[in-house]
Amino acid sequence: MNSNQETKQREIRSKKTAEERHQDILGAALKVFTRKGYNGSTTAEIARVAGVAEGTIFRHFATKKELLIAVLKPKVLDGIIYLDKEHKEATPVEFFRCFLRNRLELIKENDGLFRFMFAEAQYHSEVREALFKGTLDQGIGIVKPWFDKGVEQGVFKPVPFLAMMRSLMAMVLFYGIFDYVFPGLSPEKTIEEAADHMLELFLHGLMVK
Repeated sequence: MNSNQETKQREIRSKKTAEERHQDILGAALKVFTRKGYNGSTTAEIARVAGVAEGTIFRHFATKKELLIAVLKPKVLDGIIYLDKEHKEATPVEFFRCFLRNRLELIKENDGLFRFMFAEAQYHSEVREALFKGTLDQGIGIVKPWFDKGVEQGVFKPVPFLAMMRSLMAMVLFYGIFDYVFPGLSPEKTIEEAADHMLELFLHGLMVK
């Protein structure tokens, strides 16, 4: 990059708002975290990719873990928050069908992020804490009332909620892994079809009644 180009880049960066810089940092952090892992990522490199000074990162985020939470939170939570708001009149079964579709789409569009999340969480307590306390606990808080509603209506069995969610999300995550490792081999042509198959198996199983 020549001096004129560098000057133009500095001028563009200087005109950005604080919110635009905030989003640049989040985008850069996502790229660096998924490429190098949590321990292998430095705020200096994230700053370089974002086109900001390293000190700018710490004006937005106190620690690297706080930055990780900020990266994960919108990816994991925004879709659930939207579903909860937009489907107030849905039945519990309809909500869980939409929830499955949303989670499958999320994994398909962010497969690198999900590989990072679960690979890194095995080894780093900071990643586990960011993943659970920063994101999953809030998601659980949104989904649980829908399950409780289904139990109250006699639609769902009163099984432990966390055990139910663990089994449901295991199906979702394995679908994402299978689709990544064996592209093109999934029997379903669309995510909607995959979600419907999962929900049917999850709710009714294989047994003929």
